[in-house]
Amino acid sequence: MPQVPQMTNTTNMTQVTQTEYSHARTTKDKNFDGVFYFGVKTTGIFCRPSCPSPVAKEENVLYFSSLFEALDQNFRPCKRCRPDIEVDYYTGNPTGTTTVHAALHKIYNGYLNFHSVAELAAACSLSERHLRKLFIDNIGIPPNKIARYHRALFAHKMLQYSDQTITDIAFASGFGSTRQFNDVFKSVFAITPTAARKGLPTVDSSPGCTRVLLPYQKSFNYKQILSFMEPRIMQGVETVVDGVYSRTFRINGSQGFFTVSDKPKQNALGLCIHCDDIRCTMPVYNRVKRMFDLDIDATRINEIFNADPLLSKGMINGHIPHLPVAFDPFEFSIRAILGQQVSVKAATTIAARIAAKNMVKCPSQYREGLLYFFPTPKELAELELDDIGLTRTRANTVKNVTQAVLENAVSLSSAQTFQEFHDAFIQVKGIGEWTVNYVAMRGLGMIDCFPAADLGVIKALAKDGNMPSPKECLAIAEQWRPYRTYATLCLWNTLG
Repeated sequence: MPQVPQMTNTTNMTQVTQTEYSHARTTKDKNFDGVFYFGVKTTGIFCRPSCPSPVAKEENVLYFSSLFEALDQNFRPCKRCRPDIEVDYYTGNPTGTTTVHAALHKIYNGYLNFHSVAELAAACSLSERHLRKLFIDNIGIPPNKIARYHRALFAHKMLQYSDQTITDIAFASGFGSTRQFNDVFKSVFAITPTAARKGLPTVDSSPGCTRVLLPYQKSFNYKQILSFMEPRIMQGVETVVDGVYSRTFRINGSQGFFTVSDKPKQNALGLCIHCDDIRCTMPVYNRVKRMFDLDIDATRINEIFNADPLLSKGMINGHIPHLPVAFDPFEFSIRAILGQQVSVKAATTIAARIAAKNMVKCPSQYREGLLYFFPTPKELAELELDDIGLTRTRANTVKNVTQAVLENAVSLSSAQTFQEFHDAFIQVKGIGEWTVNYVAMRGLGMIDCFPAADLGVIKALAKDGNMPSPKECLAIAEQWRPYRTYATLCLWNTLG
């Protein structure tokens, strides 16, 4: 994807940027989808650059660096290119300062559905007034208003892809009442929620669960991800039975479990969420999308890697391998430590022992095989690890990482840059370059990591039996920026 200009709002757009965006719009360049949006003044509609509609005259067009700017200027989403659904509007627009980026990430994952703006500011180590000023300076819109827009956009997806009632969708999206939901939704889409759902195909319903479809591209390979997950299933916390993945979770003081299955006739995954708080729907939905690598548009990466003589050997039917991202980044950081210099089976067994020893049991009505919740950082800090098969060194590393997370010395947010994560995580005693890169890849879903010291990577890059050094591996991998994570997956695949 092209580099996203660091703009605040449309008034700060440079002539160079506008010229570049104009060319992308008139040529319908899909590579710019999510980088910017444009509104047509004569229709009041805003679109993504690749919209198939006839090209509007330049004098009738306004450009926006975020979807929220377009909404705030009273433009409605186009019904042809669906900029509110078909583009991941958050990940494509890391606008403004690092703090604003981190706060947007929290809003995207439903933080303000459980907390106040004051609590959001405190989580960013700012006063509420300072946070609001940063949002106004960088985006032109305060955080509470962005949260309202985001709730409406999420509700629109739920109306299209879930079996929930209008009332349930209102609360699942974070609205405080159905009246508020109707008012905000109508202001964004110019129709009521009921009208928005009219004529749409129904989604299979299931009592006691929130069922929603997660659409995927035709190239999506569910079996590939499931075959990767299955030998790594943590007994008691996760299961894979008859092609259905299940796991327990705890989010924002609530608890539940979900199942994921393939729905190939609908080109979608079927997600079923069982939770004691319907507001968990948004964060679980977003995390599962990341788990199954549904946010990435692989078109450009496929083109680049298929032209590479080495990486093309690791492609699957001409497509990059999917990146399975962990549901819980803290849990995965611990599992990555357990996996240092031992087999996958051994690491998975010890992870299951940790969950069992913590003894936070699931309700009896949960799906068969789901018995425990994985420990929170606070619980793990208090848990004795001397009788579960861990070496003292490894147990100390687990405790060191847990303490670093509790003290906020290490952030496990995917909103940060890889360098920020690397510089903090590498300071923890017992953590090396391999673990940093592996947690960044599979724990945080960062797509430009490269574990240069990984034995598989070194073997894949060897020539005539000569193994390159990690430094040489890094030099070779420079050509694969900014997609080195997927390059790593391809390299691993070449080993068979």
